[in-house]
Amino acid sequence: MIETLKEFTFEAAHQLPPFSGLHGHSFLVQVFMRGPADPVFGWSHNLYEVEKSIEKVRLRVDHTYLNDIPGLENPSLENVARWLWDALGEEITGLDRVVVRRGADGQAEGCTYSAAEPARAH
Repeated sequence: MIETLKEFTFEAAHQLPPFSGLHGHSFLVQVFMRGPADPVFGWSHNLYEVEKSIEKVRLRVDHTYLNDIPGLENPSLENVARWLWDALGEEITGLDRVVVRRGADGQAEGCTYSAAEPARAH
């Protein structure tokens, strides 16, 4: 079994009333995939193909107001991670987990979402 990783970033605004007003973040997302090693290349996933799938999802959140996206009406880190899991799970087989971070190195915060079966966004 091989684990493959792909990272991407996006910029977005959100708010979580009553906890915060409108503000924005630079988000870092790590997508982990697991699968058997390809007998020729050794990878579990062809990153050229994965990148195409990730880019479709990234464009849905980049430079947006997250609260306006169906399923992200309350865009906490945890809900963003789950939403990304659901969206990427429709595109990528073998998805193992999604990590979402925001903030500067050494002061970042984030969470990891993983499920045996891709959950559907609410």
